[in-house]
Amino acid sequence: MSSEQPDLPSLPEHVTASWLTSVLGRKVKAIEPTRDPILNASAGKLFLTLSYENDDTGDLKRPTRVCIKGGFNTVFIERYPDILIGLYKREADFFNRVAPNLVHIDLPRWYWAGNNATQGLVIMDDLAVPGAKFGEPMEPWPVERVLAGVEQLAGLHAGTWGVRHSNHAWADPEFYDRILLFALCSRWDDLIHGAHRPPLPAIVKDETRVRAALAKHFRLRNPRFRCLVHGDAHVGNTWLHQGVEPRFLDWQTIQVGSAFHDVAYFVSGGLTVKNRRAHEMRVLGHYLAALRRFGGPELSTNDEDVVVEYRKSMLAGYNWILTPYELQSEARVRTMCERHSTALVDHSTIELIESLPDVE
Repeated sequence: MSSEQPDLPSLPEHVTASWLTSVLGRKVKAIEPTRDPILNASAGKLFLTLSYENDDTGDLKRPTRVCIKGGFNTVFIERYPDILIGLYKREADFFNRVAPNLVHIDLPRWYWAGNNATQGLVIMDDLAVPGAKFGEPMEPWPVERVLAGVEQLAGLHAGTWGVRHSNHAWADPEFYDRILLFALCSRWDDLIHGAHRPPLPAIVKDETRVRAALAKHFRLRNPRFRCLVHGDAHVGNTWLHQGVEPRFLDWQTIQVGSAFHDVAYFVSGGLTVKNRRAHEMRVLGHYLAALRRFGGPELSTNDEDVVVEYRKSMLAGYNWILTPYELQSEARVRTMCERHSTALVDHSTIELIESLPDVE
């Protein structure tokens, strides 16, 4: 069900049996917390057990254990309103507008999504109930699991290849470019040079060069590779089906962009530096083969445009370098900064972008 909602809960106590009845279309008799909510994160999650009038356990549209995700932490929202509200709304739009049409990517079962000017919510299965294991950014993945992960990304990309900005105005990359990254750039001294921030290579700390490279990279996205991208495809936004098979979560930064934004970001953040250096071209080739198998274009690592776009797209990892500790733990930020900043240096990403002709 897709809907612009006039009234949506903004606090956990506003989620009632009556409201759930109205959005699920099933008479909810009572709700009980399954476990403690997660509120000290950029998106809140409520875990509830539902019971129904005239309960019919065979009705798959009547979930019993759900996760309700959206904006429930008013302190975070007041601090970053332009960023966070946009994220909540995008995820609801993804589940309403895109997810029903995807064939080659595995998503959690969802039952309802909606948004309005100040909130976006999704009701989905509580994945912890069947024992899913969630990805942790500090724990790098083995190469074989990353190969399986890029197949999931290929399914998203192939299913939306060649989309036009005009058909997906809600997923315009301007949000990521202007609001998300450049809003964080406004805190440069604090987030790059502040106390307890991670050590970085000199070129990665050069504000003038980095800002210019970010802006130019966004202008130079190659339209050959345009599709809908996850936007924040790191290990922490995954879960392992049956403890083994990787799946992506947290579709808050879905946007029209270059496929290699997701691929470069996922590979550089998901592998150890040693494994990335040894295996990234194999992973990239595996992704390209899956993309073709799922109905996307036939591309090759011998194509200079492909390699240039992949190297440029390492800049996607800069969002971890600019991540405040209020949004991710210091330990996570330090771990991811090391992987991404090293990849930027290994691929001479900033120098590459500086060397390319600009758009006229």
